[in-house]
Amino acid sequence: MEALDTGIAKEISDHIKKEILMAVPSKLEHLSTENLEALSNSIHTIKFYCTHRKISPEVLNELDSALETSDLFWELLQDNSKTLSDLKGTYRMRWLDLGSGVLTELEEIISGEETFRDVIINSIAILLAWKSDTVWVDMAKDDHSMVSKNHVLKMRDMLWKFVSESSNNGSETNLKKAVEMGKKMELLMKFVAGDDMPVAASVMLLSQIYILLLRLRISKILIKLNTEINKGSNPKNNQKGESDEKE
Repeated sequence: MEALDTGIAKEISDHIKKEILMAVPSKLEHLSTENLEALSNSIHTIKFYCTHRKISPEVLNELDSALETSDLFWELLQDNSKTLSDLKGTYRMRWLDLGSGVLTELEEIISGEETFRDVIINSIAILLAWKSDTVWVDMAKDDHSMVSKNHVLKMRDMLWKFVSESSNNGSETNLKKAVEMGKKMELLMKFVAGDDMPVAASVMLLSQIYILLLRLRISKILIKLNTEINKGSNPKNNQKGESDEKE
């Protein structure tokens, strides 16, 4: 197979960083169905371009998963538009900014010091601690409605899908760690859909998890593209690939 042109790979990578990664919501006021529609269109655009270039199927699959995540996020905001509007009008709301922490952990992933599975586990722990904030505890006394369990289950499935795919190539996963992850997921589901969780907090929490998943998905795409760029710029790798194909 002919190697991917490194210029094209870099062009795609730069576009994703500028037009897609930066378009993922980072603040409460950025949460809107319109912004997610624009994000999905940007992903569709780059996927269309990638399908007409020699981009690996892995990258295309990641783009499909990013689209699926964005669409589910859109459904959450669409179904809870009034709650979202109320949240934006309430200045007491605590917005948990995972941005800097996630970027730091992504650097550790790239350097091989941490796995995507660990990022998910650590982030869940952060989110659960955030839920105990007194703002949410006080609100739960007055708000007895609940977010649709359908949204919670969809988010759970997306988390499991991401973790499973990220563990495919690793040898570190064993039954004990799988059970640990299962318990973390079960705890998260109970917290998000619990009777003591006001719908506003559930929507905020689910939104944060979708944002985390989108950033991680896009970052995985960038890592894969970077691998392609490095292969293309290293003549030895290209020669080895050609000899392997001949054998």
